[in-house]
Amino acid sequence: MGCEGENITHMNKQSESFHSLFKPEPDLVYINSHGTLFNSDCFDLLHSLKENSIDLVFTDPPFNLGKDYATPRFNDRKKPEEYEAWCHLWLTELIRVLRLGGTLTIYQWPKWFIDLGAWLSKIPDIQYRSLISLKMKSGFPIKGRLHPANYGILYYVKRGRKPTFNVVRHRAPVCRHCGKEIRDYGGYRKKFEKFEDEDGIPWIQISDFWEDTRPARQDKSRKIQINELPLHIPERVILMASNPGDVVLDIFGGGGSTYHAAQIHDRFWIGCDIAETSTRATLNRFAAIFGRKEQSEPPEKIAKCFRSEYIQYFLEKKKDRGVSLIRAVPTIKNSKCLLNGSKSKTLGF
Repeated sequence: MGCEGENITHMNKQSESFHSLFKPEPDLVYINSHGTLFNSDCFDLLHSLKENSIDLVFTDPPFNLGKDYATPRFNDRKKPEEYEAWCHLWLTELIRVLRLGGTLTIYQWPKWFIDLGAWLSKIPDIQYRSLISLKMKSGFPIKGRLHPANYGILYYVKRGRKPTFNVVRHRAPVCRHCGKEIRDYGGYRKKFEKFEDEDGIPWIQISDFWEDTRPARQDKSRKIQINELPLHIPERVILMASNPGDVVLDIFGGGGSTYHAAQIHDRFWIGCDIAETSTRATLNRFAAIFGRKEQSEPPEKIAKCFRSEYIQYFLEKKKDRGVSLIRAVPTIKNSKCLLNGSKSKTLGF
């Protein structure tokens, strides 16, 4: 085992020792038929989860850009070495809770995904699968530098079992003026006829370069900065790397698009965010899309992901609070922007 493997083994032993001394204090704020939402520091939630319990991780961490997340519990202006060390800690915990054959995906920008990818690739427990590049349509020129125009998704799997992989397709792009296809098929257009929709437009297998991404529409109306990806980004990862009934984890939930995508595709989900503003944004989303009804107990599939000494403790704390937070959140005025249809389908090869 190399130096990095020895380091992560040592970190896991330290983590186990820490669990015996530490009782995490995540605040369980919402339970529905498919998921549980916590207002919590990511480490508190991770410490309460069992090893090898999660099927898929999709997460969009803060980029250390000095954003104001309206909470004194998090500083988004760390020194570079402090930021990388912080990322290594929660990545180590994510690898611990991920099941054998499970998938780890991290949405990042180039400044950090190069360094984090190099660190992850040295860990023997996981295997690199891909770097997915996403075109940033709202990019703007910066003097003295190349125009920033992409983000990325680091895609790894945990060794030990065959990982889940489903072929995901998106609708071929068409001209917005004439409606004709603009893709060059290299003489193989007929091979796509079996994937045509009712308008005769084929659905094309996604590659490792996504051009149809965009910012979340409702961001401009908010005073406080909230991390929120458009629905179809986590949706594609969820369709590609999990199956119905699997458990999806996102420890930097932001506005809740990962949980939204998981639920509409019949996956279970566990999530948290340290900022109360982000937690409220997720509750707003779920109230608008799925209604304000919630459950008193989590689904059995989710309960089994938690260490037994913690799940009952979280439920008792929630019961003692006696207030249903999702019933208290205001209705989103522009909730129609959350109802966009799916851009992706699992149609086979």
